[in-house]
Amino acid sequence: MAQQLELPRRLATGTGAIPLGLGGMLGAGLFVGLAPASALAGVWLLLGVPIAGLTAVCCALSTAEQSAVYRGPGAAYACIRSQLGIAPGRIAASTYLLGQIAAMAAIASAVGAYLPTSSPVIAAVAILLTVVAATAGLRIRGGAAWLWLCLTLTVSALVVAACWAIAPLPPTGVPAGGNTPGPTPMGIPAAAGILLFAFLGFERLTAPAEERDRYGRPAVRRGLIVMFTIAGTVVVIVSASVIHQLGAARLALSPTPMIRALQAADAAALTSLVGVGVALAMLPVLLGVLELFRSTALAVLQDGDLPASLGRRAGSGTPYLLDLAGGIAAAGLAFLVEPAQAIALAACCVLVHYAFANAGARVLLVEDRTWRMRMTCLGVGLCVILAMSMPVPAMLGTLGAAVLGPVLAGVLFRLRR
Repeated sequence: MAQQLELPRRLATGTGAIPLGLGGMLGAGLFVGLAPASALAGVWLLLGVPIAGLTAVCCALSTAEQSAVYRGPGAAYACIRSQLGIAPGRIAASTYLLGQIAAMAAIASAVGAYLPTSSPVIAAVAILLTVVAATAGLRIRGGAAWLWLCLTLTVSALVVAACWAIAPLPPTGVPAGGNTPGPTPMGIPAAAGILLFAFLGFERLTAPAEERDRYGRPAVRRGLIVMFTIAGTVVVIVSASVIHQLGAARLALSPTPMIRALQAADAAALTSLVGVGVALAMLPVLLGVLELFRSTALAVLQDGDLPASLGRRAGSGTPYLLDLAGGIAAAGLAFLVEPAQAIALAACCVLVHYAFANAGARVLLVEDRTWRMRMTCLGVGLCVILAMSMPVPAMLGTLGAAVLGPVLAGVLFRLRR
């Protein structure tokens, strides 16, 4: 019993919270999201970083409040369904699940793109390995989480050093598109929506599906302060460095910005090392996204809006059919769309979900007149603005999930009665 009581005291310090959340933040948004963000806003994308960070802070605080009341998987979804109604809950769940599937597709495609032998098959293999690892009960925590976080920061530091070690070449010619006007400050909200992916992953700290991952409120607040400070600083430094070396136009055309920046900085000898490092750094992020998908999907399944057979458990206790279904969907999407398109779709879907999540938290805190209630209101507004600023294909895909998801869930629920 003494050992069982000691663990919560140690966790209450929040020392394990930093790699748990930060390791999930610095992934696709940093290594893949810079190119589509630059295509939307050019050099103005740097102004999108604080907007994305503020939006993520509002969402993190809302999910922390919801998790304190709705324990277990899918706390944000459970709050939305309870406070706003069944239809908003189904819309939020549908967009969130599609968003996580698109995020897995974007991350897996980026893993394949950064490896020296790039192939679309690698994306499917990466997702399959992630599903197998999740089914086996693999959990990257403690020292392993710190190790992968250090790998991400080391790779980022190498790229930054190379970008500033040599003066960039002057721009030559007009980028593809002829004399069409380039990105303007009007693209900042859309770029902020893409860059939101550099701050996602906080739910692993604020709304864990399992009690063993839960931290006390003071530890969560300290962890969020440290996590968002480090993530924001890293994104700004890396973005400024890559823009300095490539320029906004070339960055927008770079599917692998870190590799292109090294090549432009006459550091081609480091491309294989950095490429493998980036791919390895994103594998735990892929596993973390699958965990977030599973958490909400389990809550939806418990409400009868998904087939009950998907909840079948493996020997490790994980719902292997649910993980496999999400992995197959992500692999299929990775073959159909480019990583930039997948990350835009994922961002738009997640923004819609968090708009509902902030609204649900606002109702939950209706008696609270402090800054926490005001942050939820700010979160609703920011999520709506950023979602409405996303590229049209991403909005159409999100709209499809928001319409078809609740309809299919309603039909399935009626059939199961």
